[in-house]
Amino acid sequence: MSPAPITPQGVPASVPSTTPPQPPTVHVHQSFDDIFHSKFMQIIQQFRDNPRSGPLTQKDRKSFIDAAYSATDLIFFGGRQLADAEIKQRALTKVFYKVLADEPWSEEWIRPHDVERKLSRFEMHKDSTALAARYGFHNPREAFVAARRALAIEAQQPPNTPRDPNRPPFDDIEVIYIPGTVSSTATNKINREEIYPVSVESVANALHTHICRDMTRPYEMALKFVNVTDTNELLRMRQFACDICDYAPHLLDNDNISLLIVLLILTRSEICKRFEENGIRIEGSTISHRRAECMKQKLGWKTSDDRKPFDNIASDFQTRVKNATSPPSTRPRVATRKPRKSSTPHASMMPTGYPPHQSPYLAQAGIQVPPGFEQHPLITADGPRHSAPVIIKGGPGSSSHVPMDLS
Repeated sequence: MSPAPITPQGVPASVPSTTPPQPPTVHVHQSFDDIFHSKFMQIIQQFRDNPRSGPLTQKDRKSFIDAAYSATDLIFFGGRQLADAEIKQRALTKVFYKVLADEPWSEEWIRPHDVERKLSRFEMHKDSTALAARYGFHNPREAFVAARRALAIEAQQPPNTPRDPNRPPFDDIEVIYIPGTVSSTATNKINREEIYPVSVESVANALHTHICRDMTRPYEMALKFVNVTDTNELLRMRQFACDICDYAPHLLDNDNISLLIVLLILTRSEICKRFEENGIRIEGSTISHRRAECMKQKLGWKTSDDRKPFDNIASDFQTRVKNATSPPSTRPRVATRKPRKSSTPHASMMPTGYPPHQSPYLAQAGIQVPPGFEQHPLITADGPRHSAPVIIKGGPGSSSHVPMDLS
């Protein structure tokens, strides 16, 4: 037992209680991700125990993640004054949990080729239409799904296994990205010859190596973005963002949460420049509009104060990326235009992600996922198991002459 406090006169001091006792401060000893996992499993168990529950759907999974996140956020951050660093961490954690719920790398975010005129889409390149039809692909989405399925099969094979000779030549089938416009007339006026085609393999590989596809601990992923200083890791993150711009630009639409991940890494002007090099005209104001709409609809951030923590993180992160990618140069870089763009490495270097198994949260709950409802592993705190291949971009391509509203 500790000795009683001693007064200057050397006698024990009395400690009368003149104020009512205060409730003890609740300290959260579990990590955010562990609390979330516990809440998520509770919801899953309730779902299983309900005799009226049908097969688990993608919509169910998304709503369960949103509900578990909200409960966890209240436990971990609610009811106390937050430091500036905690406010930033809370904002970015919300972004990554939305990524976990939406799975933006899935095929459902690839719009049909005959989608409404105002929305972006992929079209088959005219020189690839016959080749694609020979293998049964009549639109880009069918080809993307088949290419990702081929990557999943190859991921399960031992290293250096020869490719199936009957595998479709996805690297030879090319598509072009058509941005959304204000009218069908504006869409028809887009000069398809000016847009740089990309291979189906490149698009599938960009989705296959999405930086968040293996993520299981979004809070730790957010913490990594807030604190990372390693040059190689910063370069890898930047390459991921560049690959999205070049090969999967549909992930930058205002309804896709990946837009905010890319805007954490690249500035608005950098995104516009990469689009222009690919023959696609996009205004900086369009990117800003998409960003504001995405924050409002996906995260409920409607005011500048709501968006401020994210903006501060992005500004700091982009500075770190710029410092990592701007070492002193002894000679000017000479840009050359490649005959075609591909993000696909040599067969022996093909990343081996995208194994076709359930989300860890569903597997641990013993939930049987119905056919067609494929779950993908998400990223650990140590980063994804497979990084996107490093591509040396070609020189600038021609740009469209007709300005377009890409919202």
